Amino acid sequence: MEIFRKIIKIIFFISLFIAIGYFGSLLYTQYVIKPSALDSNLKSEQFYSVRSDASSIVYPFRNWEIKDDPVIQAKGALVVDIDSDFVFFQNQLNVRRPIASVTKLMTALVAKKYIPADEEITITEESLKVDGDAPIFYLNEKVTANDLIRAMMIISSNKAAMALANHIGQDKFVALMNEMAKQLEMTQTSYAEPTGLSFLNQSSPADLKKLIKYIITEYPNLLLIAQNSVDKIQGKNPDIIHELTNINLIAHHPPFLDELNITYLGGKTGFTDEALQTFCGLFLVPSKRENEQPKRILVVVLGTPNRYNDIENLLKWLDKAYVF
Repeated sequence: MEIFRKIIKIIFFISLFIAIGYFGSLLYTQYVIKPSALDSNLKSEQFYSVRSDASSIVYPFRNWEIKDDPVIQAKGALVVDIDSDFVFFQNQLNVRRPIASVTKLMTALVAKKYIPADEEITITEESLKVDGDAPIFYLNEKVTANDLIRAMMIISSNKAAMALANHIGQDKFVALMNEMAKQLEMTQTSYAEPTGLSFLNQSSPADLKKLIKYIITEYPNLLLIAQNSVDKIQGKNPDIIHELTNINLIAHHPPFLDELNITYLGGKTGFTDEALQTFCGLFLVPSKRENEQPKRILVVVLGTPNRYNDIENLLKWLDKAYVF
C-alpha cells in the first residue's frame, strides 16, 4: 500500500511539472515570442515588398528601356550630379590624360586667389611670344587681372594666361597650381605651365570634378564668365576696348540645349595635337518631376575628335536614360 501511494505521488508531481511546462511555454509564446516575430515579419515584408506607389521609387531612376551606353568618341568621360556626386556615366574615370586649355580652369582659380581683381598687369614681350591664340594685346598694354581672366575663359587667350603667371613669376605660379591640385586631392593631376600647350598638363575626369566642385563653392562667378557668348574688356596704354567672342560653341546656345531645356553654366574647352579635343563644363538640367529642382550636371570629355558631338550625345542620353 505504501508503495502504491509513492507511485501516485510520483505520477502527480510528473503531471504537475508537465502541466506547468506546457502552460508556461504557451504563455511565453503568446506574450514574448509572437509579438517580436510578427514585428520582424512585418519589417521583412516592408523591406522586400514591391509597391506601385511613387514613394517606393528612388531617384535618380534608371530607365532600362534605354539599355545602351551613350555613343561617344571620348577616351575619358564623366556625367555626374555635382551636388550629390551621383554618377550617371563614366569612362576611364581615373585615367590621366593631357587636358589642353582645360588647364585654364586652374590658372583662373590661382589668379583669382592670389592677384587682386583690379590690379593692373602689364603685357610684356614674354607674354606676347606665346603661340596658340589671336594677338589681341599690345606690348606694355595694361589690363586688370579680372579682364585677363575673362579673356582667358572666353577666347582661351594663352597670352592672358601667361601675363597672369608672369605677374607673380611663372615658376611660382605653376607651383601654386600644383599645390592647389594637391590640396584638392587631385592625385592624377599635374601642371607644367599655365596655358595648356604642354602635354604634361594632365588630369582625369575624377580630378576635374573635384576642381569644378571647389570653384563653384568658393568662386562661383569664375565659371559663369565662360557662359557669355560675347564680352568686352578694357585695356590701357593704349586705351582700347577688346571685343571677345567665345570660342566655345556651347556658349552660343546650340539647338539641342533648347530642345532639352538645358542651361549652360560655364566651363572650358581645349585642344592640342596630343590632347585632342577636351571639355569640362556645367549644365543646369531640369527635372521631369513636378516641383523638383533642376540638377547641376558636370560633363567632362577628354581625348575626343569631336567634343560637341560627344556633349550632345551624353546630354540626350541622360535625358532618356534617367528620371530625376
